[in-house]
Amino acid sequence: MKTLLVAVDLEPDSVFVVKRAAELAVRLKASLHLVHVINDALTLYEPLVEISVRHRLKQAADMALNKLFDGLPGGLKPTSTCHVMLGKPDKAVIKKAGEIGADLVIVGRHHQDPVQDFFMGTTAERLLRHCALPLLMVSGESAGPYRQLVAATDFSRSSHHALQAALALVPTAPIRLVHVFDPPFMGFVRYSQVDIDTLMDHQKARIEREVKDEMAHFLAQDDQSRITTELMAGDIQACLNQAVDKYRPQLLVLGTHGRQGISRLLIGSVAMSFLSTPPCDVLVAR
Repeated sequence: MKTLLVAVDLEPDSVFVVKRAAELAVRLKASLHLVHVINDALTLYEPLVEISVRHRLKQAADMALNKLFDGLPGGLKPTSTCHVMLGKPDKAVIKKAGEIGADLVIVGRHHQDPVQDFFMGTTAERLLRHCALPLLMVSGESAGPYRQLVAATDFSRSSHHALQAALALVPTAPIRLVHVFDPPFMGFVRYSQVDIDTLMDHQKARIEREVKDEMAHFLAQDDQSRITTELMAGDIQACLNQAVDKYRPQLLVLGTHGRQGISRLLIGSVAMSFLSTPPCDVLVAR
């Protein structure tokens, strides 16, 4: 990853988002683009003073972005460019990402102010729906580099893309790859616990082979060596929450489009749920 775009809403916790983005850019030797979008609704109903208002808003945003960058520690100052634009936040971010050839879009978590919140309501959903790039949501103040990652997989192309983005973003950290599947025949009380345990063992063994085969097809050997797989049976959301509680990762990796089949789906609603209340930083990909 050589070009990172961080969308900055200029809320107080923007400093955490910019710091995390700068850490990643320095570590990856990537260029960093700080982008703030002034929602055009703010000047839509003032045609007589629109140009003046836009100028003042842009000037203030430029100063704020430069202040955020200047406030970074000396060792966290990658090559950076600031962009202030007017428009719809999601559309403007996607357009700028295309113009600069971004490899990743970085955003902060939701706020509650309906005027100032850059990612209020469905903006994050629109970015996920229309932006082909991986999206990293920074949940709060960083405590150093990512040391432990949990990635969910359902063998879909989307989960492959998310895992590959994580491998590129964090080239050295170990990754716990979690696959959630349906427990077999749990609704049939006529089966004894021994029978159910046997069926579960067979199911796990089969899926473990699938996971290894899938990884061998799309991951280099070096990448495979830092991945540990774990199989969990039950509800996707509950199992992923358990994995996060157990391993305490600094980054959770998710796909947004699932695959129909014998295993459980990793669907967009699950990814959006974690983005709404992120337990840590969250990386998602289509």
